[in-house]
Amino acid sequence: MASLKGVNPELRKYLRKHRLPDVFESIITGLAVICPDDPLEFIAEKLREFMTMRNDPLKGLESVKWDTMIPEELKPKIKPVTALYIDNIFNLDDENLQPWERMPTPEQYAKAYQHYNNKLISICFGAWRWYHERKVRKRIELARKMAEASLYHALRLQRVHLHKWVDWFTFRKARQALAYAKIEQVFHTSLSRLVFEAWHNVMLDSRRTREYFERLERGELGDDDDHLGPRGEARDDISMLPRRAAVKIFSYVDISDLGRCAMVCRSWKMITMTSSLWSRLDLHTVRNKLKDGVTDQTVITLLNKCRPYLIHLNLRGCAHLNKPSFITIGQCRNLQDLNISECTGVNDDMMKEIAEGCSTLLYLNMSHTLVSDATLRVLARCCTNLQYLSLAYCKRFSDKGLQYLANGRGCRKLIYLDLSGCTQITVDGYRNVSNGCSNVQAVYVNDNNTIRDECIAAITQKCHNIRAVSLLGAPHLGDPVFKGLAVNRRLQRIRMEGNNRISDIGIKHLAKYCHDLRHVYLADCPRLTDVALKSLSTCRNINVLNIADCVRISDTGVRQMVEGPSGPKIREMNLTNCVRVSDVSILRIMQKCHNLTYASFCFCEHITDAGVELLGSMPSLMSLDISGCSVSDSGLASLGNNPRLLDVTIAECFQITDLGIQKFAQQCRDLERLDVSHCSNLTDSAIKNLAFCCRRLVVLNLTGCYLLTDLSIQYLSGVCHYLHSLDISGCVHVSDKSLRYLRKGCKRMRVLIMLYCRNVSKTAFQKLQGKIKSVTWNNDDPPTYFFRKPSRTQIKNPEIAGSGTG
Repeated sequence: MASLKGVNPELRKYLRKHRLPDVFESIITGLAVICPDDPLEFIAEKLREFMTMRNDPLKGLESVKWDTMIPEELKPKIKPVTALYIDNIFNLDDENLQPWERMPTPEQYAKAYQHYNNKLISICFGAWRWYHERKVRKRIELARKMAEASLYHALRLQRVHLHKWVDWFTFRKARQALAYAKIEQVFHTSLSRLVFEAWHNVMLDSRRTREYFERLERGELGDDDDHLGPRGEARDDISMLPRRAAVKIFSYVDISDLGRCAMVCRSWKMITMTSSLWSRLDLHTVRNKLKDGVTDQTVITLLNKCRPYLIHLNLRGCAHLNKPSFITIGQCRNLQDLNISECTGVNDDMMKEIAEGCSTLLYLNMSHTLVSDATLRVLARCCTNLQYLSLAYCKRFSDKGLQYLANGRGCRKLIYLDLSGCTQITVDGYRNVSNGCSNVQAVYVNDNNTIRDECIAAITQKCHNIRAVSLLGAPHLGDPVFKGLAVNRRLQRIRMEGNNRISDIGIKHLAKYCHDLRHVYLADCPRLTDVALKSLSTCRNINVLNIADCVRISDTGVRQMVEGPSGPKIREMNLTNCVRVSDVSILRIMQKCHNLTYASFCFCEHITDAGVELLGSMPSLMSLDISGCSVSDSGLASLGNNPRLLDVTIAECFQITDLGIQKFAQQCRDLERLDVSHCSNLTDSAIKNLAFCCRRLVVLNLTGCYLLTDLSIQYLSGVCHYLHSLDISGCVHVSDKSLRYLRKGCKRMRVLIMLYCRNVSKTAFQKLQGKIKSVTWNNDDPPTYFFRKPSRTQIKNPEIAGSGTG
């Protein structure tokens, strides 16, 4: 290196021109990377290659790099020989190098060594310092963890001791509470025993005192002997009876008569004060007996007397009641049955007083009142036990009120709901009923000409326990109604009247699923045919069948019905105006319906004496209506073979004469109701036989029997002392004399109708008004059909003869 420093500049120029430093760098790098076994041979071979490259005019030595002699797979990424090292060897650029790029001097080497040594000392001291600081930190961390462990241990010990103390304290507290409860129980038991013994002694003393005064008032105690029998006013038969029997007798007396009985004597007064007689108040039956009607003062006085034990209260039609009465009703906490229908003073404020006070109500009738949605909201909140609710003909509530009823906690137990005449209710209202009152069993929607099939479908959507449905006067309902009702297989009663859209398809669908049908009322549905009765014949439990005015029903349908499984169970059958029914149906009914009690064949023109004779052989029959049928004296005489008949209607049977009535009355002596209206051939002789044979008559209709005179009324008043209702409209020969007989003989008369009685004066009518509860009278000229003699054609066709009852 020293020889190259002092070399000739021309030589340096030659070396730089021929790139000898680059060749030297390439060879040194190849030796360092390849490490050949024979380095000299490797150098000689590479020099020959460089000589060849120098002679190449295209490449030359310009392309020589530091890795030219290294194979491609062995080329390193970092140059192993630095350029500074090569430059120091050849010293080619020494004049151009910076001071720090030149070859270091010995002083520089010493300084570099000193710097390196100091650097090592600094590194070692820093490592020792870091090590020492780390040991200090570890010692501090260990001390902190030990302190935390000591604190946790102390808290753990405190928690264990605290838990033990809490368990001990809880145990001691429970033992103290148990001991206190036992001591308190013993104290209350002892105190209750003392109170009960004291009360028992007071009760026995009070009972002995009350019995003593009761016996004293009844006259059972003498001056010297307490065992003497009743004397003086206490000697009547009722006072001599046991108290329970006397109370039972007085239970059949209404309130006004009960008050009069209390004024008879002291004995009767004590009996009428019995609480069981005042658990039921029916002011509807006595509202016309009282001088001023049922007023607030009357109601308040009665309720204050029987408030603790009043259960049933009927105020129907008491239109003069105001707020004081309803406030007093709200104070009857034990009231369960309340009827305030047709009370014009009932509104939302009154019902709020009642609902908040009478929370135990089970039955509530608010029909024909002015209640609105507010009342239903109060009922839904207060009356949690309500089971029967009637809102019939209440026009002021809406679907919102039914929503209140459905969403409230009350009225969840409703099983009876009457919405008759509530035409303002829409489908949403019925849907609210279905959502809230799903347990309802009886639904009455009569006299509603706005109800549609969708309304009934909304009710039956969630009400799966419906057993009775009444849809009288709903002309817009069709067969889909029965499909909705058929989903509820528990249906037992169906009532529908005046519908021209119901057909056999709906009845067939109903009978297919509702096998427990018992009451079928399908009056005035003209589209029903024998197919409907054939479908109903599969039901096993029908006991009431009413298909009046279904004119397409014939003997075939009746036969299929009575020959079905329900035939022996039918108790009531109404075939009024079924003009295609004849004696053949009567024969089938007589053979199959052994339990038939009520039958109606009004204006069935094909029923003759032969059919009526078959009816007379049915021992179970008690009520019969054959008005307008082709019945003569022989048929009526055969009908008398049934002595159990109590109610018979033979109106507009123009062939019946005195002889038929005589034979019939001689056998049916227990008859209670008879209607012979417009039997124009009857005379006083018929009424004579009827009066002396049927002395238990209660209701008698003689409308249109214009041949009767005062003698007939004399017969009736002399013998029929149980007569309650009498209609003599059109009996033009009856005069004031008859009314005198009625006043003397018929003391129980309650209803008397005297229309078109032109020989009865107004003075006589006014005298009867104070004696009889209801008297109807006018002296107009009767209609012409009252005096019309039926022709042969009219006798064969009762629909032509006459125009109905008076």
